[in-house]
Amino acid sequence: MRPTVRALVRQAPLGLRLLDPTTRTDEPLSWVHSSDLVDPSPFVAASTMLLTTGSQFRADATQGDYDAWVGRVVGAGVVALGFGAGVHRPGTPVELVLAASSRGVPVVEVPWRTPFIAVARWAADQLAEEARDRDRWTLRAQRAVSVAAIGDGGLDAVLRVLGEQLGGSVVLHGTDAPAGAGRGDAGVGGAGVVEAEVARLLRRGARAGSTVTVDDGVVSLQTLGRRDGLRGVLAVRTPGELDTAARAVLTSVVALAEVTLERDVARLRGQRELWRQVWSLLVAGQVEVARSITRSVGVGIAAGPVVVALAAPPRDSPDRAAEAVERLAAGRPDVFVALVDGTIAVLAAESAVDLPALAAAHGLRIGVSDVTDLDHLAGAAAQAERALAVATSTSSAEEAVVTWASLAAGGLVAALWSEGAAELASSRLAPVAAMPDGEELLACCRTWLEHNGAWDPAARSLGLHRHSLRARVAKVEAALGLPLDGFAGRAELWALLQAAGAGRPGAGGPGAGGPGAGGPGAGGPGAGGPGAGGPGGPGAGGGVGPR
Repeated sequence: MRPTVRALVRQAPLGLRLLDPTTRTDEPLSWVHSSDLVDPSPFVAASTMLLTTGSQFRADATQGDYDAWVGRVVGAGVVALGFGAGVHRPGTPVELVLAASSRGVPVVEVPWRTPFIAVARWAADQLAEEARDRDRWTLRAQRAVSVAAIGDGGLDAVLRVLGEQLGGSVVLHGTDAPAGAGRGDAGVGGAGVVEAEVARLLRRGARAGSTVTVDDGVVSLQTLGRRDGLRGVLAVRTPGELDTAARAVLTSVVALAEVTLERDVARLRGQRELWRQVWSLLVAGQVEVARSITRSVGVGIAAGPVVVALAAPPRDSPDRAAEAVERLAAGRPDVFVALVDGTIAVLAAESAVDLPALAAAHGLRIGVSDVTDLDHLAGAAAQAERALAVATSTSSAEEAVVTWASLAAGGLVAALWSEGAAELASSRLAPVAAMPDGEELLACCRTWLEHNGAWDPAARSLGLHRHSLRARVAKVEAALGLPLDGFAGRAELWALLQAAGAGRPGAGGPGAGGPGAGGPGAGGPGAGGPGAGGPGGPGAGGGVGPR
């Protein structure tokens, strides 16, 4: 323990006397210093005990002089005073005691026979012993952490042991967990200030540490991972701030955590191609073959009712979001994840994953199928892809997760959609899709229809002149042999675009035709969904030719 005035005056050989027992005597001392300067404040540090013989005070010094001197040294961090009696004064000036007592600062009288160096040496010995104790504690704590690291408990056991050694709790706020969730002993979530600081550190994308004060202590936060590749934030809640020894132990755990997380990420990256092939087998109906592959590496595929969720990661951090979802499935028999052409495919038991929380934590857009079984995954994948197209077409946070059920409830066109309809639509639009600018032509038609066939608003939305837009629509009309000067033709083109998912950026994804294949649901993130817009009625627009 660090030295205190209470412990100091108990050292009988020193013969010290506490002059005002009502003052604070349990304040830890960082050092004992001596000075007779009129203003020693520049030369003292926080929690210092200052010894003086009083030569700086004239014989006619007033109470105001003593108050001013005590005020200066206390303001500089002095927490206790010692007065050497018999050098310049036979005893300790009452004025000094009064000035110190009014501030709660204890004054100790040091007799003539006790040199100041003896007081300083005692304090130095106590500080050295405390340092040795902390060194011994550091070795014990690091040994305990190392034993946990080589055991079967993994990173969770390491964090639990760290919390026990620090007398607090530890949580790993990872990029694979929603804000406030974590791994470790008792959660440090719940305090909004902690969650906000975690989010701030992750957004910065740089290695950093910080400390925040909460109601019941202090939370020390340290990022994990390389710059621009953070894997999470380690949050340690303790009653007070960590000292040097505790930070040394925390640093060793940070290193262990970083190695563990990087190893997990490397393993997941190595498995991606395998999981992509397994996903292809699943949607192709080769369920038993897929099961045999995953079973051989200790990974399960959920049995019974399942849902398919397709997630589009944010553009600014696609790899981090993908890794987070992949880690979510690690060691779980009810969740399977594959990364397919930039889209994250999730096959999970019903209610096994909190998809809204996952989307909020990582900026995902997610489309979700109806509940199905493993023999009908192709249709479920197509449903999820159609729902994802709607989710990616809006910036609303409330619509980050779109279910096929919500689309089907939205109207007759959605309810009538099927894999066969998608195949028919793709075949019907093939003459346009085969053109060098086919995708752009279909996108122009969709925008034109979404503006109810009105040329000027649609052209402005596309950044084209209205005559250029008319020419593009006319080109599609000729290729399809479909008159677009009336409601019926426009309605058919709109239905074809809806069914094929064409005309939106990002078309093509992990639909029923296999990874990256065309076919049902081939419109990927950004494709329009049912109800996204329809043809104008009679009189809504004009014919294809100039009016």
